[in-house]
Amino acid sequence: MTGFNRAQLVTFVRAIDRHLAARATVLLVGGAAAAIGYDSGTMTADIDILNVVAGSPRAILAASERARVETGLGVSVGGSPVTELPYDYEDRIKPVRLRLSKLTLLVPDKYDLVLSKTLRGYPHDIDAIEGVHRQHRLSRKVLIGRFEAELVNVATGDPRRTRLNMAMVVARLYGVEQARKLAELWGLPVPKGR
Repeated sequence: MTGFNRAQLVTFVRAIDRHLAARATVLLVGGAAAAIGYDSGTMTADIDILNVVAGSPRAILAASERARVETGLGVSVGGSPVTELPYDYEDRIKPVRLRLSKLTLLVPDKYDLVLSKTLRGYPHDIDAIEGVHRQHRLSRKVLIGRFEAELVNVATGDPRRTRLNMAMVVARLYGVEQARKLAELWGLPVPKGR
């Protein structure tokens, strides 16, 4: 799988913008939202669109195809097959600040994006989370609070696994001791560490 960095993704998005005939607004999720919206320093092979807020999905896909030809970048663009976000994420969506003439990019708020990546919990997801945290400091209190209030009980899948993923993220961002406290609070196996 080929990955693209932020500069390549921005070049590609600008090419999409040039090939659109009318205005369009899309909500990005996943690795593209982390890389483009929050400069996470991570790479991704695709641009996942959760929602076309305005404009034609077909026009966006056609412009994407022309952007691939123009730039030579094989970035895949399409709907996100599986994305879970906190309950009220729509109220916290943020615009990406890029100078584009027809295309508007939106991304989930940094906490909502990080929690979405936490649910999957793959190594590249955790790398993206760490990159977002490095660029846009995440409050542990807000992150855990939103997780407990809006996500843990509504996410699909095993709530115990979801909590383990969150403890893993807390360990990576705030240290093993903070993860131990959280694991004890949730009745999870306590991580062993240094």
